[in-house]
Amino acid sequence: MSTTTLQVSTKARVIKVINILITLFFMFGFGLLPPFSTLTPVGMKVLGIFIGAIYGFSTCEIVWPALFAIVAFGTSGYPASMSAAVSSMIGNNSVFTSIVILVTAGALTYYGFGKWFVRWSLSTRLFKGKPMLYVWSFFVVFGLSCALISQIAMGLLMFVIWQDIADTCEYDEKDPFRYAGYVGIMVATILGGGMLTYRGWAYGVMTNWAEATGSHMSIGLQAAMTIPATIIILTVYVFASKWFFKIDYSKMKAFDVEKLGEESKVLRPRAKRIAIMYVLFVGLTIIANTFYKSGFATFINSKITAAGMYALCGAILMILPSGEGDGKACIEFDKIKNTAMSWNVLFMVAVVIPVASALTNEKTGVGPWLQSIFDPIFGSVGQAGLLIITVVLVLLLTNLGSNAGIAAAMVPILAPYVVKGGMNAQVVGTCFLYIVNMGMLLPSASAPAAVFHAMPGLSDGKLRMKHCIFAFLCVMITAIPVFALYGLIF
Repeated sequence: MSTTTLQVSTKARVIKVINILITLFFMFGFGLLPPFSTLTPVGMKVLGIFIGAIYGFSTCEIVWPALFAIVAFGTSGYPASMSAAVSSMIGNNSVFTSIVILVTAGALTYYGFGKWFVRWSLSTRLFKGKPMLYVWSFFVVFGLSCALISQIAMGLLMFVIWQDIADTCEYDEKDPFRYAGYVGIMVATILGGGMLTYRGWAYGVMTNWAEATGSHMSIGLQAAMTIPATIIILTVYVFASKWFFKIDYSKMKAFDVEKLGEESKVLRPRAKRIAIMYVLFVGLTIIANTFYKSGFATFINSKITAAGMYALCGAILMILPSGEGDGKACIEFDKIKNTAMSWNVLFMVAVVIPVASALTNEKTGVGPWLQSIFDPIFGSVGQAGLLIITVVLVLLLTNLGSNAGIAAAMVPILAPYVVKGGMNAQVVGTCFLYIVNMGMLLPSASAPAAVFHAMPGLSDGKLRMKHCIFAFLCVMITAIPVFALYGLIF
């Protein structure tokens, strides 16, 4: 091992130890400090746990900070006991919902739906001689599909396809075509995955927002706002990146879909049945959430709930025949469990939702303190102004830390001003929940960002960051007028 490599390795270990110590200090030591402002002793502990969890998620990893946070929360005095803390965290509804959704959505990818979808959508004469339309459609089609399909799975598939396109067209390793394309894929999957908050940690944050504002969150309204926003942002990125980086699209040839293999030609009966059932149950849940005053919606939302709907979907698919003559069900849990389940998502949801909810409780005294800090920022603006500030502030914060952690942190900060100002909580909430997904500058900012920054084909760190910053600015510059307009319309 060279001296330089050894120095880098030693420095990395030192930084890791420092980050671990900071995480543990906030979780277990911060609460021992004298309370300040309106905070109570319990509030100091809960605030420390929350800051420690967000810091650990952003600088270290997910699982061990989450386990420490559970222990710290259970001994903080806010829940009655350790068992009560475990029940409120590991046993909460959002964790269960995440589990059953991960199983069904993961099965779609496992059984080849993604590759078939790529082949089907790109096997058309529409794109011949129109490389810009091809690239735009590539980002938009697969970005929007992330509303239903795993961001990570779709992103990895798109990265492989883009690399094949770049290699086929003989683009240089450091050509902006490659970097702009990879960053565009990351942005597309982030935007698509953030459109509808019916799954994962975003579902828990949406529930928390609804409780904090006393307002129903319509996924139908979310779709009406975020689908156009996604298309507009991606359109701006595609054309602006071509101009700014002077990308030469003339070298691009029609992508050979044969590279996807024979298995992508036909959608397997098993995958077809999973897709139909998944779309059916997701559709019913979204309809019930949107038209929530009907008797049907009351039955779905209050009796079965979203968690029950997704559980039913998974259970039915585990007994429904595959249609492939193998005598097995559509979903074979033992085969998909290792690829479908994301423990990082589950542990993050388990921690950030109950702890963030505790922050707003009067027992902690955190709420009045936060309001005193943010009153100068949020206190005197209308809905359009609040939306603009939300876009800028949340976009900056979510690129410095974990998107789930920042989302949970911002709920008790934003919600009181929305309620106090009589604003449309659905509009502000949709803006907030959408923008908080846009972590792209650092690997810790979001799951798609972690995948992107780990890609071996992007070895030049400076070029990678240059393209990321450009995408970040495209998102901010486009989102501000779009959501300000939504504030005026709704």
